[in-house]
Amino acid sequence: MAAESFMTSPARAAELWEALGGTPFLSDHFQPRALLSLAAVTRRKVNPTAHPTLAEYLDPLKATEIFRTNARCQTDGIESGPMAPAHLQLIEAAVERITQRMPHWAPLFAIPIHYRHMPGSSISCTTALIPQTIFLGTPAFAHDQLLEETLIHEHAHVWLTFVSELCDLQVEGSLPRFTLPSGTSGKSLRGVLLAGHFAAAASLYFLRREADLGVRNRGAELTDYLDGCVDTAAGQPDLSPIGQLVHADLSACAHQLRTTLEVDSRSPAS
Repeated sequence: MAAESFMTSPARAAELWEALGGTPFLSDHFQPRALLSLAAVTRRKVNPTAHPTLAEYLDPLKATEIFRTNARCQTDGIESGPMAPAHLQLIEAAVERITQRMPHWAPLFAIPIHYRHMPGSSISCTTALIPQTIFLGTPAFAHDQLLEETLIHEHAHVWLTFVSELCDLQVEGSLPRFTLPSGTSGKSLRGVLLAGHFAAAASLYFLRREADLGVRNRGAELTDYLDGCVDTAAGQPDLSPIGQLVHADLSACAHQLRTTLEVDSRSPAS
């Protein structure tokens, strides 16, 4: 498959989306192995002789080197150091809780991820230019719920970035002129979709049937955020055909979550 064709052809984009089964975390039909295989093939096309096996192109450190030498944009990196063993144990325990509660997400948390510790007050960060690397600050470990949300947040970014490696979510030349519901301005349309995607994934987790009221309240807040992202991106001509399909899935998820919240509001326990 040629990524360029997905940029301009709605039919080709729909063909890819059918093969992938929809948006990661949102679609029950999503095929993680299909996306991983296509991402690895795309990376190998950039540097066919870098590694002898396709699986090695999904190694975070090896993929980062390919991006460092071939990406059109470059990064100075993110100040960080090795993740302490105690923090890695907390990450492992949080992932286990998430996947026990959402078993169909288990493959989404089984991919190779390189964790790095950030100094300072920031909670977390990922960047497409340092693939499959999640930077976590000490505040991310303040309590279990925050760490779970943060890991869902950043894994959602990793997976949607795999999609954007096949085909960008916005057209060439789109300007960073959008504002997120949080008030952060100067974001790209791609960034709006990424923000909406993490909010959708975390909302699905926090609004699961057995979650308690405090957790569900956070799900309601994130659903509001998702709605804002969906509204911001709606009708934007800068969405690529793949971006339009992601936006449609986000919109459908927002509707589903709103229905869940309406049922909650009518419940005697609310």
